[in-house]
Amino acid sequence: MLLSRAARFADLRIEGLPFHLDGSTYDGMCAAADALQATGSGVQPAWESYAHEHAPPPSATGVRTLVLSATVSLADTGEDWLELALTTAFDTPSLLEVAAAVEVACWCTDDHHMHAVERREWVAGSGPALARSFTAATREITRWLATGPHDPQPWRDGAGLPGPSTWKAAHAPGSRRRPSDP
Repeated sequence: MLLSRAARFADLRIEGLPFHLDGSTYDGMCAAADALQATGSGVQPAWESYAHEHAPPPSATGVRTLVLSATVSLADTGEDWLELALTTAFDTPSLLEVAAAVEVACWCTDDHHMHAVERREWVAGSGPALARSFTAATREITRWLATGPHDPQPWRDGAGLPGPSTWKAAHAPGSRRRPSDP
């Protein structure tokens, strides 16, 4: 369940962590989030936090329950998109996974909505470990902002994924513009 949305990480309400997050640890996470926005690239992450009544059990399908997320949209042509994502989710009831990913729109026959073409993960079992993992994830996103293309096609090509033209060629006229569009 969505708890809060904010333009700044420090304005999020964060609840339901499996461990205590003291003031200095939280301040370190705020500093890492502020550094991401201060890259000079016009980055404006969309921050969200989520509340849960109980720590969820591990999922057999690999689906994780989000605690917080940030998305940086680098390209959205209406037909294709590229985003950088930072997520924190339950790995087990007592551990959180922090991940940074480069995501492109899916153009496969089976609609996956998106593909993570690069991804880094860290597991945290304490407040200080969460702050270190969160800082590492923001640094990874900052690196991708500085060095990676800001167009989805080079990322897609590097991962060997089909593009919009491939999908459209295989489908009849009048098909949806993007597989994940309603």
